[in-house]
Amino acid sequence: MRRFFLPLLAVLCLCLMTYESARAEGKIAVWVVLPENSGVYAATAAALRAEVEVRLPGRIAWQVVRGTDWPAAPAPKWVVAVGVAALQDVERKFFAASGPAPAVLATLLPRQGFEQLAASTPAQMREGRLSAVVLDQPPSRQLALIRLALPAARQVGVLTGRATPLPALEQAAHEAGLYLTAAPAQDEMLFSALRMVLPVADVLLALPDPEVFNSRSVPPILTAAFRRKVPLLGFSPAYVKAGALLALYSTPSQIGRQSGAMLVAAFAGGRLPPVQPPREFVVEINIDVARLFGLRLDAGQLSESLARQENDAR
Repeated sequence: MRRFFLPLLAVLCLCLMTYESARAEGKIAVWVVLPENSGVYAATAAALRAEVEVRLPGRIAWQVVRGTDWPAAPAPKWVVAVGVAALQDVERKFFAASGPAPAVLATLLPRQGFEQLAASTPAQMREGRLSAVVLDQPPSRQLALIRLALPAARQVGVLTGRATPLPALEQAAHEAGLYLTAAPAQDEMLFSALRMVLPVADVLLALPDPEVFNSRSVPPILTAAFRRKVPLLGFSPAYVKAGALLALYSTPSQIGRQSGAMLVAAFAGGRLPPVQPPREFVVEINIDVARLFGLRLDAGQLSESLARQENDAR
């Protein structure tokens, strides 16, 4: 009996020593909540962790949480929710409870999805305990890309949903010297909106609003735009593959790096910075579609020019 007890006691002592060592080191506990530990979610989480580890090597005690498989340990001060589904899980776990909630950084989600949650938790936002790095590109960046890629374009068509930030788009269009033609396209209004917008548009701008742009609506939108010879600027590489002329988007690694930097800033200041749009971005071109429109475009040159414009404006 003693032969088995002594090794067990040694293991227990080692565990206690390791635990006390971690406490003495003052590591920061962070839970990273993922809807699934693969694909874009895993890539975002990996980039976030790498960014934090470069800045604060060995200072973080990471815990990856999948869905609602919550650890038995007490909740940490900091939680990262990757994607809309993860943020919904975090909301049900912490925000609906009566006890104190951790500070939550949401990432890799549309602004609309984040704002729907934030509207029900205004205190978290005010106190710097809820923020996000959203996927939506700033309107000024989208319209600046249109000016660079399609210098002759003046009329920008937009299909809007109930949550489309139309005033911000109109302001950005005015500052870029462009004119916006918008029409509501949610529910059964899509085809009437296309008939209103496409005859006057030089380019159609797609926005990450699932009420308007989704798996059912995108094929007829692209078909109608192509028939009217109106190029489309999308917000993901899937749009370029489906037939859009251009796409402007941020990769999971870019979003993850920015989220990691935001988390480090929160550690230093004790509160999360305000909601941020993507800082880094990618421009992608469908060469075949560009050829059909008689255009010669270079994705690398467009990306560099767009980044240079933004740096000069700062």
